[in-house]
Amino acid sequence: MNAYPDDYAFHNLPLLLLSGLDDSNQSKPDPRSRTHTFLQDGGFMIRIDLPNVQGPLAEQLLQAFNSQDASNVAWHSRSVIARSGKIYKIANVGRVYTLPPRKAPPPPYSPRLSATVANGSAPPPLVLHSPLSPLTPSSPLYADGIFSPLWITKHQSRLPCAFLACFSLTSDPHTSSLQDNKLKSEVGNIRSVLSSTNYKTKLVVVLIGDGFIDPSELEDRFNTIRRSGGLDGKSIFFLPHNASPVEVTEFVNSVLSTLHSPCIEYYRDLSKHCRRKRNRNIMPQPTVQPGASQVLSLQGWNVRYEFKLGVFAEFRQEMDAACRNYETAYDGLFSPEIIETIAVWSLRFNEARSLADVVALRIVRCLLWVDQGTTAVRSWIAHRERVRDLIDRRGKGTENYGWEAWQSNWAAVMADLLSRSQYPLLNTKLQDVDLLPIFVAAEKTSPGADRSTPWELLHHEGYWLDIARKCTSSRRAWALKIPEEDRQSPGRSPASVVASKAHLYDTYLALEPYREVPVDGSHGYDYSMSIISRLEQAIKHFSERGQLRKVDILQIELALEHVRSQSWTAAVETLQILWHNQQWRRSGWWKLLQKLGWALLDCLSHAQNSELHMKLSWELSCGIFESKPGSGYDLHDGLRDVSAQGSSRSAAIDMDQALSPVFPSFAFSTHEVFVGEPLDCQLTLHSRAQETLAPIRISEVKVVFEGSLNPIYLVAEEAESTNTGSSSASFQDVVLQDSTLFKRRSSAGAIASLAGKADLVMPSNYSRIFRLRITPREAGDVAIASITLLVDGPNYSLAVTSSDFEHSVSQWWETKNGKPIPRLLGEESNAYNKITIQPKPPKLQIEVPGLRRAYYANETIKIGFDIQNDEEEAALVSVTVRMISPVEDSARIKWIDPEYQDWASSEAGLLTLSPRDLGTIAANESTTVSICLDETVIAVDHEVELLATYRLVSEPETILTKNLAIDVVVIRPFEANYDFVPRLDPDPWPSFFHGPPLERDSSTPLGLRHRYWVTANLYSFATEPLTIEAILLTATKVQGRATCSATTGVVRRPQVNTAEDKASISSVVLPDQTTIFDFELSLQKEILGDRHTVGVDLALEIGWRRQDSDQVNTTVLEVPKLVAAMAEPRVLLTASQATLSASVDSAYKLTFTLENPSMHFLTFNISLEASEDFAFSGPKACSLSLVPLSRQSLDYRILPNKKDQWVGVHLNVIDAYFGQTLRILPGGDGVKVDKKGKVFVKI
Repeated sequence: MNAYPDDYAFHNLPLLLLSGLDDSNQSKPDPRSRTHTFLQDGGFMIRIDLPNVQGPLAEQLLQAFNSQDASNVAWHSRSVIARSGKIYKIANVGRVYTLPPRKAPPPPYSPRLSATVANGSAPPPLVLHSPLSPLTPSSPLYADGIFSPLWITKHQSRLPCAFLACFSLTSDPHTSSLQDNKLKSEVGNIRSVLSSTNYKTKLVVVLIGDGFIDPSELEDRFNTIRRSGGLDGKSIFFLPHNASPVEVTEFVNSVLSTLHSPCIEYYRDLSKHCRRKRNRNIMPQPTVQPGASQVLSLQGWNVRYEFKLGVFAEFRQEMDAACRNYETAYDGLFSPEIIETIAVWSLRFNEARSLADVVALRIVRCLLWVDQGTTAVRSWIAHRERVRDLIDRRGKGTENYGWEAWQSNWAAVMADLLSRSQYPLLNTKLQDVDLLPIFVAAEKTSPGADRSTPWELLHHEGYWLDIARKCTSSRRAWALKIPEEDRQSPGRSPASVVASKAHLYDTYLALEPYREVPVDGSHGYDYSMSIISRLEQAIKHFSERGQLRKVDILQIELALEHVRSQSWTAAVETLQILWHNQQWRRSGWWKLLQKLGWALLDCLSHAQNSELHMKLSWELSCGIFESKPGSGYDLHDGLRDVSAQGSSRSAAIDMDQALSPVFPSFAFSTHEVFVGEPLDCQLTLHSRAQETLAPIRISEVKVVFEGSLNPIYLVAEEAESTNTGSSSASFQDVVLQDSTLFKRRSSAGAIASLAGKADLVMPSNYSRIFRLRITPREAGDVAIASITLLVDGPNYSLAVTSSDFEHSVSQWWETKNGKPIPRLLGEESNAYNKITIQPKPPKLQIEVPGLRRAYYANETIKIGFDIQNDEEEAALVSVTVRMISPVEDSARIKWIDPEYQDWASSEAGLLTLSPRDLGTIAANESTTVSICLDETVIAVDHEVELLATYRLVSEPETILTKNLAIDVVVIRPFEANYDFVPRLDPDPWPSFFHGPPLERDSSTPLGLRHRYWVTANLYSFATEPLTIEAILLTATKVQGRATCSATTGVVRRPQVNTAEDKASISSVVLPDQTTIFDFELSLQKEILGDRHTVGVDLALEIGWRRQDSDQVNTTVLEVPKLVAAMAEPRVLLTASQATLSASVDSAYKLTFTLENPSMHFLTFNISLEASEDFAFSGPKACSLSLVPLSRQSLDYRILPNKKDQWVGVHLNVIDAYFGQTLRILPGGDGVKVDKKGKVFVKI
């Protein structure tokens, strides 16, 4: 759209003028803001004497308004929806601004200035019109012009719908009254100017505080300014001085939201005024009669009115209404009464064409605005055909450069409209291919949508740019056909000749012939720049949509255009991209590639790029291409010539992405080999160069492997190449030597490698097979990593590398009838490009004698490895050990050797010992290394691996390995459960009435003591009998200021015969057997009056050993916490046998001991329930009172009627005060309590 004025073609937005905010960039006016003098001369000046508002807050406010400027918003309905319909063009102006005049001044020599007319009467009054009206003599449209772009400039750039005046509201109470009066005066002056213009521009006042103002005072001042200026509540706003950036943004949004309705109403009133003038259906009276000049017809006035109505509708963003007005104006413009009546040679004809283009452009934009793409394309095509018909009938025809210039511009307009609208349907990626769409299908609402042709569908911008580029090329072709005499400058031709040829050519959107293609050597129209620019833009759009073939075509056109303009470097860059296009190579477009390569060679003769020249010469040497006519180049001579042209004398070619006249391949004779065994290989070089070229002399071939094989270097022999004869292939045996012994090396350097000499001269269509033999020294998988061909000369170096052998078919060459014959892999399984090198079978034996089936937690584990050398000679052996544990820090490992005392390093559950050198082990000799595992606190399975690395004395370069992995199973040897039973303490309690001794040991406890009988049921998980040497119950933590002591555990035996057995604590525990151990536990308070509860954390320590070892190990088991309420009363029952008479020996004495450890006097109600199982003597019911810190016993004698059974005894003990029932606890042997709390006595 660059061919039209910006305001003429751009989308119209409501104009807001912002005055009073200091803008540092205001000194640099926007070029688009320059307007015709008609829009300023005689205008209405608004002058404000108060200075601009300055400061950070003013800058933030200005930035917030500028951020809301919608000048660069996409021309689509979605943009308006995203902004809730609030889109404005916001311009910041100074304190002085001139509104355009409403009427033009009277003409300087008008009849109105004379006193009388011929008949003596007063002259008729003058009718003044707008300075841009065809009725005004000073207007550029006078008298028959239809429309001027200045009218749109007036409304879009000069005449605002709202004028925002910003003022500072002072907070100084001493000067506030004076400043407010000045402010009211300025507001009144602005309002008076706006009132005098008869424009309905809305005045908005924005007050910006410069400090804190009392709210009540602020409201009074605010209302005073509003009333004095005649402003309503929606025309004045206040921004506090301490507003944050977020609040400033919200303030601006609020102002714009408030102005939206008045601004829309402003342009609606303009539409109503224009519609009333149109509906009068009369021609207005001009200010001065034009005389003989033709005036604008009524149809022309209707076109003006319809176009204005469309523009005002665009201001309101009502694009449907705008489109209808534009279509009416368009049809009226092409009516026989308007454009058909304008003379072709007149400037008005080009003005009408320009108006037609702009109206058609705006129609297309309106259709794109509402997503009617197909209708927009049809409108674009219809305008092109209508203009073509008009030019063919009344113009200069369409077979000239002017028509092509118009077509190029019209196609570029469509591309520009799509770009500025950011058409959503063309800029949303497709889900399945992640590419932008190429075109938009015809909308269903479009008439004839099912009969749409492909060129009626809306395509992306690249499609239209390509059309514009083609038209520009045609424009150049037509322009070059103009005769030279017509391209002479007017200053060099007679006036008569100039006048006769002035109207021969269509220069509507093109230059005159002498400027289009001048013959005097001066610069004319730059076709190349236009074509290249549009090609680059089109390539971008086609690439985004995956149209790769079209991209290639356009790149070729771009390169040819660079060649035409002699931009050799740019042409080389473009052709180079095409030359490396793999799609062309995969498709086999060799003829096209050949022409491309030749063109690239021609460009390189002007652009110095020796590296590219060397690569191109190498690829074009392939036999798949033909020799370039007239070149007759020799590859080596060409490379030497190229190397002298530029600074770069070396190049590298990836053979997998390019063609090569020499193709290498490598094959192994077998797919598997052992370390130390000879391996036969074949390196084949096949030449497929052009037959007319001299043999290619390769300097060096380098083969690099993935794995443990050293690289192989073949260096060209210094002697002359042997005659190949009639054969197409030949064998050559190459002896490989260590690179350190090979003197003539070119690139191996200090890398360990193998090297040999070979004949590397390659005639055309010839294969050389080099037979090699190597000996692998390390195990592992080996594959070919790369093969590099080096072509070196005195001033150049070329490296050609191939590294993709995954899909290559290897060949193994054999001799048949004295000739080499290739065999494919599918025919014989003896050719591979990857092999597996198996380790040499080691004869070193590793054994672990005495490895146990299981080990136990907390046991120190010692493991010995016997290493036996069964090789036929001595070996240098080093070993290392690693241990893998599922739980980190579950064990430690170290060597059992004074010289290796460091513990293994840990890393994520993997413990590794430092390597240990065992020295030389003679043949059939053995040695032993031992490791130690300790701190095995967790029962897990460990994997211990010993890796032995050794070298035979005769083959120090061959490394052999032998490993042995064992599982070290660690389990818990024991598990236990526990029973805690209270016992009666036989020692007397301390008396409440006797104080503690004055002289005593501070460590001696003086409080009450409780005894417990602890039973540990120990279960063995061991796989073998274990001997328990000692078992202890220890207190790990005591809470409650008490002491704890326990006896050594004693195994509970069924029968104890001797005192020695009774005192013994040693016991043998069999696998899966439960052994019971008894402990006596005592708790005693340190202070007598301490009533806190005692909590004890216990642990069971078991000292055990294996029966075949004297080493005692310790296992610690956790014991449940014991909580003893030392201040609560309790009842303990003990039973003993009592003899009533000589004949009765089955009587039993039951002693109930009541304890009151509290500091209160307690009374208990006691009753013993009768039972059918026994008779008793003693109180049936009684009350018993206990003083603090005392206990008392109550005895009963019972005579049971059973024997060897448990008899239930039910004694009720109830606290008389609290009413709580005390449980009966067993206080000695022969008494137990079941889960329900019932007490039983053994009879």
